[in-house]
Amino acid sequence: MKIFLLGATPSFSAQVGEDPISKLAKTGGNTGNQLIARGLLDRIVYDGLSWDHSIDPRAVHERFDMIVVAAANFLFPTFDFGGMAQYIERADLPVAVVGLGAQSNNYDPNINLMPGTERFVKVVAERAVSIGVRGPHTQEVLALRGVHNVTVTGCPSYYMGGPHGMNFPQRPFEEVRRLSINASRDVVAHSFDKERMLRLVREIYGTGLSWNADFVAQSEQAEISLADKQARNSEEALKEIATFLANVAPEADVRKWAADHVRVFFDVDDWLDTVQNYDFVFGSRFHGCMAALQRGVPALVICHDTRTEDMCRFLGMPFVSIVDLDKIDVAQLYSRVGLGSLARRYQGLYPAYTRFLSANKLIVKN
Repeated sequence: MKIFLLGATPSFSAQVGEDPISKLAKTGGNTGNQLIARGLLDRIVYDGLSWDHSIDPRAVHERFDMIVVAAANFLFPTFDFGGMAQYIERADLPVAVVGLGAQSNNYDPNINLMPGTERFVKVVAERAVSIGVRGPHTQEVLALRGVHNVTVTGCPSYYMGGPHGMNFPQRPFEEVRRLSINASRDVVAHSFDKERMLRLVREIYGTGLSWNADFVAQSEQAEISLADKQARNSEEALKEIATFLANVAPEADVRKWAADHVRVFFDVDDWLDTVQNYDFVFGSRFHGCMAALQRGVPALVICHDTRTEDMCRFLGMPFVSIVDLDKIDVAQLYSRVGLGSLARRYQGLYPAYTRFLSANKLIVKN
């Protein structure tokens, strides 16, 4: 099976000293995308793989057996996937789509999409046995468009552990010492409650300062520039973060914490290896928390929109909605982590996921 990969990719080539924002662009603007692709590819067998999008679609048709789309929150009003739709049409191969998600600040399935994205939905629906989506809400969004060959799978990153799943030796909160946090300042506009989300994000950062916790950035450009110690605009990044946290902590404290504790990972293995050093991970980043769970570290997602909440609920992930959260209290967040229920949910979902892959003509890895 020779696979041509579209959407998220598991890795990329970087030049020595390459600007971190340039590297971020190669991930699709979010380092979490690499976990999506890695999770998908870890569970299937192939003897040929490429994500070189400079290859002409006609050559893809001749050299590959299938197009696999490692999808993310593609169904968002301002995203245009017309180019991908055209590429798929020209390549004229069977398609498998895994992890397609709708993103909104409410559960109305009547989302206005760009014409190119509407075309993408039509093109993949015609070529896929069944489209794997992140949660029931995305299934409803597609049903409203007359697309019913859909299976709710969640995100491929969830299944990285294979049949063995995830194991969690959760310790008492009194033994929790090392925290890792994550949050995004650029998702406030499409959250369930903008004012509450902004306040909670600032509190998450504030918790980072009070606990000397590491902040793992995924798409936040100032933080990513700062995390890359060779970046030339670190002073600008420090000013931006200090301004955002002006009412949270003194500027000197913010600068010291940010310089010492903000991190970014452009390599999945590096990320997974490092996350094992923490006792608890929380924040609004689904994949930041997923990386922890994959390595047996308790984690909790603070859900701010349909994209994360719908998926967390389906997968049995530990989560709390911002609507139900008044403040960031680490002990209370830790008490919400029900790892036993997650393990049980995984044991039910994993066999269904492998059946979905097989139905889409993908070979499941033993």
